[in-house]
Amino acid sequence: MLSFDACLLQSFGSLQFGSSSDEVVKVFGAAEESEELEAIDGSKSAVWHYWSKGFSLFFDGKMKNRFCCAEIDSSVQLKMWDIPIFSLNEPQLKELFVQNGFKELDEELHEWGEKRITFEDAMADFYFEKGVMVSVNYGTAISSEMETNN
Repeated sequence: MLSFDACLLQSFGSLQFGSSSDEVVKVFGAAEESEELEAIDGSKSAVWHYWSKGFSLFFDGKMKNRFCCAEIDSSVQLKMWDIPIFSLNEPQLKELFVQNGFKELDEELHEWGEKRITFEDAMADFYFEKGVMVSVNYGTAISSEMETNN
């Protein structure tokens, strides 16, 4: 099982948000699959899937394809504040985030049964099926400062 530390708004493991695609390849190697996504405003972005590693990485097309978001499934040991995040239930997750200063909470129960808990100020989404966390998606907004620093 792969293990990563999540530093909210900053990094996925050792990979900093704002990193170039070349830097991503140096850290994780080539993706198993990639696809281009088009936003409502017509802008393009990319997602690289590392299926066998249990995560996908997203790149902001408006900012020269800089790494901006990670989606991780429960096959990965993901830690936040040294806590294995996939071991938490909904109340434990909420308590952990409030203790760490994140309070902007939104929840949605999808018609297919999956529940999303979002901490807007952390730019993090947590997905639960039947009360069990199954995936995490977190990232940051890429700024021009990040782009020039990498």
